[in-house]
Amino acid sequence: MTESRPVQPQFSRNLKSTIKIVLGLAAIVFMSYYLIQNWNMLQDYQWHFNIWLLLLSIVILWIALLSTVYIYQLIFRELAGARLSLKQIFRIINITNIGRYLPGKLWSVVGLIVYTSEYGINKKQTTLAVITNEVAGKASGLILGLCYFFFSDSLKGYLPAMVILLIGCMIVIHPWVLDKIINTGLRLLKKETIEIKFGYWAILKFVLIFIISWLLHSLAFYALVNSMAPIGSVNLLKFATILPLCWVIGYVILLAPGGLGVREAMLVVMLGEFLPKEVALAIAIIQRIWFTVVEGFNVLLALAVSTKTDK
Repeated sequence: MTESRPVQPQFSRNLKSTIKIVLGLAAIVFMSYYLIQNWNMLQDYQWHFNIWLLLLSIVILWIALLSTVYIYQLIFRELAGARLSLKQIFRIINITNIGRYLPGKLWSVVGLIVYTSEYGINKKQTTLAVITNEVAGKASGLILGLCYFFFSDSLKGYLPAMVILLIGCMIVIHPWVLDKIINTGLRLLKKETIEIKFGYWAILKFVLIFIISWLLHSLAFYALVNSMAPIGSVNLLKFATILPLCWVIGYVILLAPGGLGVREAMLVVMLGEFLPKEVALAIAIIQRIWFTVVEGFNVLLALAVSTKTDK
């Protein structure tokens, strides 16, 4: 008698991937339907296209993306003890980023482990760098995003809950707490545990640096919005909290592929303070295309660097 093999885990993974694809397609269909239904309103809206502001937004976004690569380089050097040049880390990060657009959230991590091994960096070092980057990046986005509630008069009643969330975030990113959470998860997954040796100031430093990177992203987004639908005089500090909050919420909704639909819905709600909902949705969709195009350019640039390096 042959021993039967467990098929449930594989079935679960396939089901989860299928649900993500279906939800992603549903989000695209719904947004397309909404825009078509309100096409006349979009046509009647007084658009003001400014090509120079659009180009400026692209340049600032590229600088913002480059800043995230630089942060990764610092993390590898200071916390993982691995030295990579900016060109090497740019190549690695952008090529492996393609994995984010594939079903599942771990392809880019697998790619990072494979590519960094070419430079003598072991799996534990890369895993530590990835975890630090994710924690600092998402924590900084959440901290900055939650500040939105401090600037919104209609949401003042939620301030106590937001303060509690901020305090909770600061506790969770403490290395001792991180060590317990991460290694418990790794043990449950029957993976090799890692040792977190850095102190609290080390992670706080990267959170602060990531906040600067988020502000650059927000400045690029502000230029993008004004290149099509000028929103006039706004509270720039409040506006700077919109993109980080929408991005992080889209990320934590695990069944939304790349935050598709979730990020756009959040942007519609928050940009609705400045623009009609239909215009806000159009800009939210353009924002995703805008970001993907700049990311795609970086992938092509990374591949060109890779080709030259190989030669």
